Amino acid sequence: MEGQKAKRKRVYSVEPSKVVQAKFTRNYMNYLAPALKKIKERRNSMEDKKVENVVKYEVDMAMVISSQGFAWSNALKSKLQKNGDEGSSRVNNFHQNQMSQVGFSKQDCSKSESNEILVEENDEDGEIVDEQLRCLRKLLPGGEEMVCDDEMVSELESYVSCLQMQVNILKCLTDH
Repeated sequence: MEGQKAKRKRVYSVEPSKVVQAKFTRNYMNYLAPALKKIKERRNSMEDKKVENVVKYEVDMAMVISSQGFAWSNALKSKLQKNGDEGSSRVNNFHQNQMSQVGFSKQDCSKSESNEILVEENDEDGEIVDEQLRCLRKLLPGGEEMVCDDEMVSELESYVSCLQMQVNILKCLTDH
């Protein structure tokens, strides 16, 4: 027994969200780092706008690769593949365009107005909720194809979580 090596066991976090975050981050960086390196090598031969579009495309594709299995991820991947890196400026402006198409502005999203909408108790509550869900569907890639509200809300939750992780990763990259 003394001659046997102790077997090392892999230790996992007791918090499932930490495991998910670590996996997302690893997959995201495994895709994005080599892509950014290639862009940097070719940067001299490309226009600035083209570089910007290619970077946007690769950032979105890293998001898709890191969050496979969600309907929104499949929808975003389809849109990226459909437009290719030439159309990436249209795809990657998706978030800004969706905000303007839905009609949100900083004025519209003030906390006091949001609270008024949520607190309002009248016969129009169902209509208000339906309108808010319709707006959320437009923000979520592939959301308009989702029939079930519960599915859409679940997909939206994962999308927002992935966006938050993406922002954190990109902040870390720009800080160094």
